Amino acid sequence: MKRSWVILLGFLFVAFVFTIAGYTAEMGAKCSLCGMNIAGNENTAYEITYTDGTVETYCCPHCGLYEHATKKDSVKSARGRCFISGEWMAPAEATYVFNSSAVPACAPSWIAFSNKDEAEKFQKGFGGILYSFEEALTERAKMPKGMDMKSMKM
Repeated sequence: MKRSWVILLGFLFVAFVFTIAGYTAEMGAKCSLCGMNIAGNENTAYEITYTDGTVETYCCPHCGLYEHATKKDSVKSARGRCFISGEWMAPAEATYVFNSSAVPACAPSWIAFSNKDEAEKFQKGFGGILYSFEEALTERAKMPKGMDMKSMKM
């Protein structure tokens, strides 16, 4: 009986250590483009898996779309979060609102929605321009890498 408790406590301790380690790593994760914290930007995250197997996480579509557009030939797959639900989705299925008055991460903001109706409602309240995925890739590739709004023609 005593041995069972020791094994159980050992197992719980190891599980606790791995949980804390994962939580700490997630809390310290930074956007691969701009360096912004991923923690706090969970509903705007954008993740790309490249053909060499590396996975990069970006704080938002502003950063993720830029990398996706400029490194398109080396992108194996990607996923992004719906701003409303926080659920992962294929970026190609999203509707994007660009340059709204809401700026949850980088500026100018690119915000992804899994549902076009939700994107349109959001646009009515916060402004911005609606784009499909292909349109968003094309437009984002024309813009500066970072958040230099002075050089942008809007």
